[in-house]
Amino acid sequence: MAAPVAEERFDWKGPAVANRRGSLLRKLIEQVVPPKGHKVIPTGSGMLLIFIGLTIGLAAYNTVNNILFAALALLIAALIMSGVVCWGNLLCARWRLETSSTFRVGEEGQAKVVLENARQRFPLFCVSFGLTTEATDEKRRLYMKQRLDPGEETTLVWRFKPVRRMKTKIVIENAVSSFPFGFLSKFLPGECESEIRVWPRRISYTRYRNPEVSGLLQGKSSKKQGISGELIGLRHYEKGDAQRSIHWKVSAKQGRLIVKQNATETQSLLDIVVDPASFLWKDEESFEKMCSFASSLAEDLFLEGKLDSCLIVGGPSLRIQRVADLEGFFDALSELQPGELEHGYKESGGINRICFQPIKGGSVGAYVNEIQIGQA
Repeated sequence: MAAPVAEERFDWKGPAVANRRGSLLRKLIEQVVPPKGHKVIPTGSGMLLIFIGLTIGLAAYNTVNNILFAALALLIAALIMSGVVCWGNLLCARWRLETSSTFRVGEEGQAKVVLENARQRFPLFCVSFGLTTEATDEKRRLYMKQRLDPGEETTLVWRFKPVRRMKTKIVIENAVSSFPFGFLSKFLPGECESEIRVWPRRISYTRYRNPEVSGLLQGKSSKKQGISGELIGLRHYEKGDAQRSIHWKVSAKQGRLIVKQNATETQSLLDIVVDPASFLWKDEESFEKMCSFASSLAEDLFLEGKLDSCLIVGGPSLRIQRVADLEGFFDALSELQPGELEHGYKESGGINRICFQPIKGGSVGAYVNEIQIGQA
């Protein structure tokens, strides 16, 4: 019962998946007419063994020596036995692909292959997996270093740092068995893939404290749970206020809910606006820097409790209230490309909009009401 339950919970792939189990006759026929993606390739030692076999075969036919014929028969038997055992080693294997929840350019992420031996009697040996992704320039082969006993599973981990911002996939290209002698390698299609979004790189930048900007910023009521600060007054309860901010004694006297108003509730909330217009960003380097600047600034403002919403021109405005909302903005940035907008610019959000423009020297500036507040 454990195997069917596990298959319902996880997306397993491989010969041991329940809906692929067939008769032994069918599996033997597949060795003669292999399905797409199934192949057997000799290794370096296997090629050497084949060459030695050809040499012994030529010598045996020329000399009519029974000992040479016996040696040739042993070599052929070793190759056939290697192929049969190599194929049988994978019959009861199944695997699935797991990835990190987030990926960011320049930061380490993980892809895991969970391999399980569904046999009841025999262990699993010498299985490897080929993984690839467009987020990095390298391919990786993960090897099982120890035998896997019946009913057990192991995890093979690939740690890598994405080199480019994008929406892509991590793919298991193939599963390979070289057991028992290493003469032949049996290849099966991996059939596993996982979609990932690589967020822009976290970069350092400079923020300016401009008194002109401070005068222009107008406060909005912030209703985030857990905000603290100096108590400056009381006000009527509004939808969205945290229950912990309710002043129960005053509420009982007034006959309506009254909440405590802290100094931090009148802080200025900002909107981030990203304009991907191609006439602004004429080279890829400045556009990538803008995406990194926008994500880094949004993250810092969110942690400071000063971020209200994020907007990519041509798309919907995202109200940032939780970490999941901020991650949604990062996901949108991960696949953003410069180009002409299908719709004209539409004013959105409050008056405190942070916009980004290229400046001289390949830098990117952040502006509020045409006043520069930062540079990257």
